[in-house]
Amino acid sequence: MLRVLLYLLLFTSLLQAQQGIINGRIEDAKTGESLIGANIIVNELENVGAASDENGRFSFNVPVGSYSVKVSLIGYQTIVKVDVIVKSGSETNLTIKLSETALEMGEVKVTADYFDQAIIENTLSTVVLGAEEVRRSPGSMQDFQRILQAMPGVSFSDDQTNELLVRGGSPNENLTVFDNMEIHSTNHYPNSFNSGGPINMINVDLIEDIQFSTGGFISKYGDKLSSVMNLTSREGTRNRMWSGNFNLSMAGAGLIGEGQIDDGRGSWIISGRKSYIDLIAGSFGLTAIPHYYDFQFKVAYDLSEKHKLSLSGIYGNDAIDITGEPEITNLELANKSDTVDVENVDVKQDQYAAGITLKSIWSKNFFSLVTLSKNNYNEDIFVTYDFTERFYDGNGEVFNTEKLSKRKVYSRKVDNGETALKTDFVFSPAKWYEMSFGGALKFIQYTAKIESDADTVRYDINDDGAFGINDPVIILDPMSVDYKFDFFEENKNYFYLNNKFSFFEGRLIVNAGLRYDHFTYSEMRHLSPRFSASWYLIPLVTKLNFSYGEYYQTQALPDYGDRYQSEINRYLANTHSRHFVAGIDHILGEGLKLTLETYYKNYSQIPYSETFIHYYDRTLRSEKKLSVGEKEAWGIDFLLQQKLVDDIYGTLSFSRMWTKAEDPRSGYEGKSFVSDFDFPYVLNLIVGKRFTDLRSKLNKMNPVIKYMTMVLPFSDDMEISLRWRYASGKPYTPREFRTNEQHREGHIQWGKGSWVATDAINSARYPDYHRLDVALNSRYNFDNWSLVLFLSVQNLYNRENIAYYQYNSDGTRENVYQFSLLPVGGFEIEF
Repeated sequence: MLRVLLYLLLFTSLLQAQQGIINGRIEDAKTGESLIGANIIVNELENVGAASDENGRFSFNVPVGSYSVKVSLIGYQTIVKVDVIVKSGSETNLTIKLSETALEMGEVKVTADYFDQAIIENTLSTVVLGAEEVRRSPGSMQDFQRILQAMPGVSFSDDQTNELLVRGGSPNENLTVFDNMEIHSTNHYPNSFNSGGPINMINVDLIEDIQFSTGGFISKYGDKLSSVMNLTSREGTRNRMWSGNFNLSMAGAGLIGEGQIDDGRGSWIISGRKSYIDLIAGSFGLTAIPHYYDFQFKVAYDLSEKHKLSLSGIYGNDAIDITGEPEITNLELANKSDTVDVENVDVKQDQYAAGITLKSIWSKNFFSLVTLSKNNYNEDIFVTYDFTERFYDGNGEVFNTEKLSKRKVYSRKVDNGETALKTDFVFSPAKWYEMSFGGALKFIQYTAKIESDADTVRYDINDDGAFGINDPVIILDPMSVDYKFDFFEENKNYFYLNNKFSFFEGRLIVNAGLRYDHFTYSEMRHLSPRFSASWYLIPLVTKLNFSYGEYYQTQALPDYGDRYQSEINRYLANTHSRHFVAGIDHILGEGLKLTLETYYKNYSQIPYSETFIHYYDRTLRSEKKLSVGEKEAWGIDFLLQQKLVDDIYGTLSFSRMWTKAEDPRSGYEGKSFVSDFDFPYVLNLIVGKRFTDLRSKLNKMNPVIKYMTMVLPFSDDMEISLRWRYASGKPYTPREFRTNEQHREGHIQWGKGSWVATDAINSARYPDYHRLDVALNSRYNFDNWSLVLFLSVQNLYNRENIAYYQYNSDGTRENVYQFSLLPVGGFEIEF
């Protein structure tokens, strides 16, 4: 890939001044209705701009480059759209939403909004990111969830996954909304219990915006306890028959195509991407090779001026075959032989989500969204053991081996689908009042077939090194579970109502809502009140916020099953969380915003295994779960965010958190421990600088520098950025090495020990985490196409961050490290 990049760079001497086009549409943020007569100007250019026509559309030519676009209209809040990238011979399409000015400004100076407040439904704990912010961020690998890990209140497990740990919550407490569809995950290699994964399926070039709320969200969203991630994909161009993009990065090689439908009445866009790590695996010494590919698309069509139909979807297919290493054996055996087993894991997964949405504007004060969607997740895991007998001579050397068998020990096939009909209505009869209401009916289809071998476990209860007549033997029968939710028999449904009020000439904004959730299988029903208020101390500059809410979440579907299909977990209670959030927002300058928030979350009805609760009874094996857990999380979040203004951008976030989980084990009443997701200190710093005409200036200095710029990734439109992050070490439960603690019959090896967790849960921490990432992005514009290069180095100073400890059967402990120094590069060709 580096050779390809070098060849492409050699052509940069052919660069010429080029022109591009900015197209767009101005619409009302609430209804989507076209706005006529809005003024659009480019801040960096004099006398360049346009006014929106009767359809709310505008178009004008500008030189290639990066700009900020200011949009104003009487009666609406003025906004500034940054990161507007204009490319050679192509069009940049913008959809800009304006909100009516609720505040009576009087003589107060109008402050432009750089932070997309018009599209935010939640009044606090929410950030909005655009595609360009994701693309250029160092350390993100163009994965928007890894960018969200830099937001305040968000922690992360390790470098290998992009899962989000929000304000002390677990990774399964995050709601993902993709084009108005509530889906399980947007990641390759997901699992049934959270929305994270190692690689995101979403193509950055298809993102319009991302809204991320870390708490206190309104009644429209539920069945999750910690966060809402609302992702909107962009529409294709409506002004050209087609245009395209080829890209290559560590995430894979991909193509994007887009174009108009019916002379601009509609549009289409499609993206396809495939991994190529299997082609270069030998260079990295990889043995477990991930194979994956994905597709994403969106089609939009205006049925009339008031009704628009859109169809969007995403699909991903994953496979990986993992071959384990032979177990290290103890040679102190009576017969000088042992049986060695090697575990092989074969994983195949695929998932998709597709939905069709009808948006209707019934009047200036009333509009609706109706979405019919289907999402599905399939998983096939197959685990086998290769058994080999090894014979040793008197010196302990292997002199003979005999392969015994290859045996399947575990398999799991899962098919998890959901078909949903979702409606949202917004009615605004007066400037001071808005009512939102709606609901959804979700039909669940879930089948899981799980098989495992029989297992016989013996216990040396008194630790005397021998198995006596009083030492118990537990026989676990072969497991064959066929677990099923029948389609149309079981469903989740919800209804919500939210009332938004504006008092005191718009200085006080209040949201008061109520939500009803029902899961037919567990028969759980809940009403969840929500309330939030925002008081503008200084109009559009300084705002005080407060919110309170009750939140309920059903359990992951596998948690309702058991190996005996006895339905002992069918009526598991929903986990409950109560949120209190208070904070302040203050605009310090153009595109510079400070946010300070404090929060408190109280959890109850957390399920724990009955085996864990009766901790001292080491022979108890129970499939039952009890909803007895309680937890508290509270903390302070700080965010300083600078949008791209005067070629500088950055983010500084800091979080201080405390958690306390009540110990549910019998005999530990009144005691507590920190949760698995407790990270007391998290700090993220992102700083970036855009350089304009840098290459031209360097070329004028001397011939040596001129020729250097022909092979180095310098251009007249480039950015350099860095990200440094620090986090307290994650908690873990220490282990002690004991001999003869537990043995599997047929594998008894005298003198060989096992690692057993101590009684003190999460009483230790891994070393603190920190790393530095740097990134460089360069754009080159040619006659009718452009080239974008992105180069980054992750963990620049090669910090040895520990992911976890691996405990070996010989009593030793090894460190398993996270990403070391890792260069990452790629390019895009846009035409």
